[in-house]
Amino acid sequence: MLLIPTCSFFEIVPCAAHALVSPASASKSLIDFPASSTWSQKQGLISGETLDFDYALLCTGSSYPSGVKPDMTKLQDRAITAAKTVVVVGGGSVGVEVASEVADAFPDKKVTIVASGDLLDRMAPSAQQYAEEWMKKHNVEVLTGERISDWGGLDDNMPAAATLKTSSGRTLAADLAFKCVGVTPATGTYAASLSSEQLGPRGAIEVYPTLQVKGWRNVFAAGDCNSIAEEKTAAMAGLSALAAAGNIIALDSGKELKPYFERIFGGVKPPVCGGTSLGSHEGVMQMGPLNVQIGKAPATVKGFITWMFGRIVGGSRFWGFLYRRMQNLMASGMAKEARRVAAAAATVSVAPASG
Repeated sequence: MLLIPTCSFFEIVPCAAHALVSPASASKSLIDFPASSTWSQKQGLISGETLDFDYALLCTGSSYPSGVKPDMTKLQDRAITAAKTVVVVGGGSVGVEVASEVADAFPDKKVTIVASGDLLDRMAPSAQQYAEEWMKKHNVEVLTGERISDWGGLDDNMPAAATLKTSSGRTLAADLAFKCVGVTPATGTYAASLSSEQLGPRGAIEVYPTLQVKGWRNVFAAGDCNSIAEEKTAAMAGLSALAAAGNIIALDSGKELKPYFERIFGGVKPPVCGGTSLGSHEGVMQMGPLNVQIGKAPATVKGFITWMFGRIVGGSRFWGFLYRRMQNLMASGMAKEARRVAAAAATVSVAPASG
């Protein structure tokens, strides 16, 4: 087996926002790939170079505006320290985490978060409310229902000083502005090799339900880079990779391939699954429409999983085994909750109207 990473290290992406304000954390979230007896690695491919393979799995993930990834954070840490006013545009998980980390680490700075809808509007109302209350408690100005009409020349790839204008006509002058809207599938390095049928309008790889790339039998795509309609979170990326690996094994063994949702969730569409940090010690976590955790517990869970990932990438078979067990339990729990919610909705829809 050959691993072809685009760099020589593994990025623990859920640590990215905290790494912005903690250089020590940034270094811990970048882990060198270890030597392995079960697989080899090759960093990138020279332009025009080709490799023969029996099966390929594309797991190139996504890219975020403003360079919110661990390998971009050292320069940003210095910029944040120097800034007096910080504006974060984007009310999703990335924007909320960036704003909360800055406010938590630098309570004297003026921090503003701008969102086109509510904060965390794809999560449960209790999670949204907790996030907004946390922001206000930490003196973060929350502007919801606002869009940026003029970015003031702000670059997509690096935060910088900018004067932004909102759709309501408000002007926001920032020593440092973060653009945390939109997640782009990181498929640019090989997009030219894909046909129009295989590459969607947003740059995502079009796949069949089995995660096979359309038009190809032995090439799969998992996680953020594919077109599957799901929450593109770290947790879901791991389950997607698990499904793709299972189908590669099935294909090699001459067995029937199973659709992703069937293999992992028993056929039901997975509900919302993910967590968002609020500073260093709090957060919100949702594993389906009804299972919502708020407060310190989500931060503790995220910290443990981050620590565990470091051990897994370092080559620990024990923690790798334990993580797979956790994935299976999580998928089973999510599937049960999705079926329960669907059954309740069906009961309501067939109930006779009163009066």
